Amino acid sequence: MTRMVDHLPRALRGPVRVMLAVKSAFVCVASLIMAFTFLCVVILRYGFGADLFAYEEWLLIICFWLYFMASALGTYENSHVNADLLDYLTENERLRWLRSVLVCSIELAVTLAAVYWAVLVLRDEIAAYPYWQATIALKIPFVVPRFALLFGFGLMAFYSALRLYVLCTLRRVPELGPAGGRDAGAESLAAGRGDR
Repeated sequence: MTRMVDHLPRALRGPVRVMLAVKSAFVCVASLIMAFTFLCVVILRYGFGADLFAYEEWLLIICFWLYFMASALGTYENSHVNADLLDYLTENERLRWLRSVLVCSIELAVTLAAVYWAVLVLRDEIAAYPYWQATIALKIPFVVPRFALLFGFGLMAFYSALRLYVLCTLRRVPELGPAGGRDAGAESLAAGRGDR
C-alpha cells in the first residue's frame, strides 16, 4: 500500500510530509490543550468555586484553528464523510476513475471559491486597522481566527489539487494505505477473508 505523497513528484514529497507532520502535531497538541483546559475548568468551578478567566476566548481561537487544520488533514487523506455509493455498485475501474476526477475537480473549484472569500474577509479585517474587532476580555483580534479560514481553505485546495494531479497522472484510482482512502478498509476486510 502507498500513500498519496508517494505518487507526487520527488520535489514535493519532502515539503508535503513536513506540512502533514506539523499539522498532525498541531491537531494533537490543540486537542490536549482543550482537554486540559476543560479539566481545569471543572476542577476550579466545582472544586474551588472559582472560574478560569476568559478561557472561552483563547480556547475558541484554538478550536477554530484545530477545525481547519483537521479539515486539511481530512482533505489530504480523503477521509471526509460522503454518501458516494458508485464505487460499491460498479467494478468498472474507468468509471470509478472518472467519478473520482469529477468529484475532485468540483471539490477543488468549491474550495478555491472559499479561498477567494476568505481572502476578502481577511482583507476587510486588515483594512479596519486600528479599529479591529477583538474579544471582550483578552482583546484577541478577530483577524487571528479569520486567518485560519484562509490558511485552512488554502491547504484544502492544495491537497485537492495534489489529489487531482495524482488521479490524472496515474489514470486510475490509486489504492492508498491506512491514512489515505477508501480502499484501506476493503483491503483489510479482503485480507481477513483470505486468512480463513
